Amino acid sequence: MFGVSHSGYYAWRGRQEDRDGKQAKKEAAAREICEKMRQIILARNGIIPGKRTFRVELFRRYGLTVNLKRIAKLMKKMNLVAAKPHKDAYKHQASHNHVCAAPPNAVGQDFFVGPRKVILTDITYLYYGPYRSTFYLCVFRDAYTRENLGWNAGTNMDTGLVKTAYQAMIEKHGDELKDSAVYIHSDQGSQYLSTTFKQLIEDDGFVQSVSARGNSQDNAPMESFFARLKTDIIDMVALCKTLDAALKLVNGYLKAYNGEHYQYELAGLTPEEFYSYAMTGVYPLDSYFGVPASEMMAVGDLSKVRRKYADEEAKKRREAAAFKREQRRMIDPLKIIHRDQMLLDQMISKWRKAEQSAGKQVEHLKDILEQVKKAMAYVANLPTKKQDELKDPLAWRNHEELSYVFAMNELF
Repeated sequence: MFGVSHSGYYAWRGRQEDRDGKQAKKEAAAREICEKMRQIILARNGIIPGKRTFRVELFRRYGLTVNLKRIAKLMKKMNLVAAKPHKDAYKHQASHNHVCAAPPNAVGQDFFVGPRKVILTDITYLYYGPYRSTFYLCVFRDAYTRENLGWNAGTNMDTGLVKTAYQAMIEKHGDELKDSAVYIHSDQGSQYLSTTFKQLIEDDGFVQSVSARGNSQDNAPMESFFARLKTDIIDMVALCKTLDAALKLVNGYLKAYNGEHYQYELAGLTPEEFYSYAMTGVYPLDSYFGVPASEMMAVGDLSKVRRKYADEEAKKRREAAAFKREQRRMIDPLKIIHRDQMLLDQMISKWRKAEQSAGKQVEHLKDILEQVKKAMAYVANLPTKKQDELKDPLAWRNHEELSYVFAMNELF
């Protein structure tokens, strides 16, 4: 009657009855994965990661290889929403800087040159305790491996905060930063543009690079990391009673980030493991999502192959990219001056309008002031009984000479 085949019908009925137990096995496997996901959340102190991080964590902790779509479905089923960074209300406040007065940006948003080549740094604020007491955190971070090399936290956002974080990086990783042309990239904060800090990195042979004012994209990986850090721990830090407890928590998080946080974009490795892999070419795991390490190419071998077959091609691309960057850097002086002229014309027009508006307002207020003086003389000449009546505010409505009070409303 329905036009279906006998075999199709009985196959459908078999699936409904689950004769082979496939559906039961599938549901049991899903329950197991859900339990593992719950344990991962507990191990990360209640922080809910995204589907890619879940996939890496399941593989590294339990050896389970799970498809991203399946993880997304299970997250939806468990009502899990990944913790996401929130926009900082203080970002993008500076909207204009003169291109001819901006300090040099040597990195030019080319962050992923190689390990220990581009070191990003920035300062953010956190708070703790019942009164939301503020303290500041400065971090120096390898853009390529995402490893936090040195950090410092304190109650003063001064050059000393940055200097201590910088010295912590040199003590731990100074030998790894001896290569030529290591860039220290920051924003235009006064701490980084101070003579003390500039002299410090110059003495150590580093190249300073500075973002354009108000352009967070010039230091995007650092901004992204601070957003992730606040998403993960800002509520925990707020529960700390003392500054020492808050500093201990932040320090523990940064250490755990380097050595325990497996990252999807780093081939399932932690930042420390990825640095070792990038430098030696030896993959630290026996397999990666089921692919044996023996079947994977070492980084060094891959570089040799690419150099052998693509040196000329890469050279052309680099030259073309360098030419484009140089073209973007070049400016038309007439356009710049014309733009500056238009900007100044707009500002002059704006303040002229404000001047006219202010003049009208002054005249209006003078008129009200004259009415107040007349009201003062009027009340002073009233009999004592009438003056006593005016102690009731509603009685003022009966005297036209005191109607100036309605014009006073606009002042409040």
